[in-house]
Amino acid sequence: MNTRTAAAISLVITLAGCSAWLLSAADVKTLSNAAADKLLAQARNDAQLRAMLDELARSKTLQLNNLDKPYFIQYSTGDADEASITASLGGVLNSNRVHLRHPGIEVRIGDYKFDNTNSVYTGTTRLGLFPVDDDYQAMRTDLWLSTDALYKAATDQITRKRTVLREIAEPEKTPDFSPATPLRLLQPVSPMVFDQQHWQDIVRQLSARFAAHPAVLNSRVYLRSISSAYRLANTEGTIVRIPEELSEIEIASSALAPDGDRVWDHQFFTVFRPSQLPKQQELTKAADAIAEETEALTKAPLADDYSGPVLFEQEAAAELMASALTDAIRLQRKPLAPPGANNPGSQMIESVWAARLGSNVAPDWLTITDSPEEKEFHGTVLAGHYQVDDEGVPAQQVTLVDKGVLKTFLFSREPIGQFAASNGHGRLPGGWGTEAAVIGNLFVHADHPVTEAQLKAKLLEKVKTAGLKYGVMVRRLDFPSTASFPELQSIARQLQKNGYARTINVPLLAYRVYPDGREELVRGWRFSEFSAKDLRDIDAASDRPYVLNYINNGSSFDLANAGSDATTSSVICPSLLLDSIDLRRAEEENSKLPIVPPPALTPQQ
Repeated sequence: MNTRTAAAISLVITLAGCSAWLLSAADVKTLSNAAADKLLAQARNDAQLRAMLDELARSKTLQLNNLDKPYFIQYSTGDADEASITASLGGVLNSNRVHLRHPGIEVRIGDYKFDNTNSVYTGTTRLGLFPVDDDYQAMRTDLWLSTDALYKAATDQITRKRTVLREIAEPEKTPDFSPATPLRLLQPVSPMVFDQQHWQDIVRQLSARFAAHPAVLNSRVYLRSISSAYRLANTEGTIVRIPEELSEIEIASSALAPDGDRVWDHQFFTVFRPSQLPKQQELTKAADAIAEETEALTKAPLADDYSGPVLFEQEAAAELMASALTDAIRLQRKPLAPPGANNPGSQMIESVWAARLGSNVAPDWLTITDSPEEKEFHGTVLAGHYQVDDEGVPAQQVTLVDKGVLKTFLFSREPIGQFAASNGHGRLPGGWGTEAAVIGNLFVHADHPVTEAQLKAKLLEKVKTAGLKYGVMVRRLDFPSTASFPELQSIARQLQKNGYARTINVPLLAYRVYPDGREELVRGWRFSEFSAKDLRDIDAASDRPYVLNYINNGSSFDLANAGSDATTSSVICPSLLLDSIDLRRAEEENSKLPIVPPPALTPQQ
């Protein structure tokens, strides 16, 4: 959907005493003055929005020494109440609750065609915290000082950018920003409801389950719950206030095999509200499974190099697509830089699908769509659901791959090549003053699925036909990654050795599957090379989609709890059988086993 097609954009307006109104942009023009005034009054009753709107009105007059005036200013705040609890072996390590407000300020000077962004001189500005009290004057002052500083920086950025432009014979003509139809969306926000003591007891009890597994050297259970209100106002007329929630439990453990090889396992549960988290019985079952799987990995044999068919079962298949598609389904624009300069943009890894538009990138029976408006799938909450992106653009369904053919990409308001408008996926800060496009709810649909049993039979058939000793089945990837720093260094060395080839997160639970159907857990495999271009080798898919909810920091490798900016995404994908994948045995120095045995984990008589 093109955001410049006004009649196609729906605006959601909530008025006091009325149910929500769904209005097209054309209908807004006929909105009575009384209704429009009532809507504005609702916004001005909110101290943060009032400060934003008043400062926007004043900031439009900014001008320094007859230089460019701002043509676009946007204010936003994330008003977050966050609770977090961490426990290990039955002891609570920390239990915190904090209220923070994070401001976001964007100042663009010039015009939509050419402004101060998208150049090597456009830096990333990190602002301090916003006042947590609803003190109108304090908020106005904070916005005023930050806007003033950013405007001065913007004038320097656009001056340098113009200087560089004169040195380039054929500069790029792509505009720097795309207009968006103004949106009015005001939703009520409620205080966070979270029983700290109740969840602290549950987290403690879950962590105590690992005490019965002495082979597990490190373990932890981590819970966080965030209730936030996102507010946005800009000079185009958009005013947004929406509630945003996140609740997540991470259960993780690691150990050392007899040869010093580090093994680890984890499971994440990501939803919106604490009430949507699994019941304690299910969480206890998951904690026991993680502990048992970690112990089993210490006893598993080391893997050998392998080339052949690989079956990614449900969870692993969704993790595979999340890892491989993060970069493939978005385009990145290289920033303007002086000729011959060490352009940071030259270090950007271009999407493997960048030149594949209109071409086959997957089997002709496979379709991939992103549908942020979906709230649930077969009763499971979809964490990638949202109504409006961080730029105030309504979420839109996008068919990325149709019957194997690449149709388009995910976009923010940054024009790239022939794509001039957002499709409502600007959800994370990008580079050089832009917003990055991020997955919402990514659905992978197969036209002719088979049962899980038939998919495994197909794997064994391929093994026998190729004369292999065994095939490979993967049940979990390290996504989001909880790998240690030495492990990340090992992966980096492997990538360097392969000429910085693309790869995906390492398998945590991988099995040799022998022709008689017997499965053998192994450890130490790493993908030699893998990217979205290998999705053409998908041979079959199952009829049981798996829902992967995760915290997305915008990286295809996606390190858990890494990065100050993150959002939630979902991938809904069935098991996938790929014809041929190269797996290599990990090359790294093993750790030394502890010399002294651990203290007793049960009370001594």
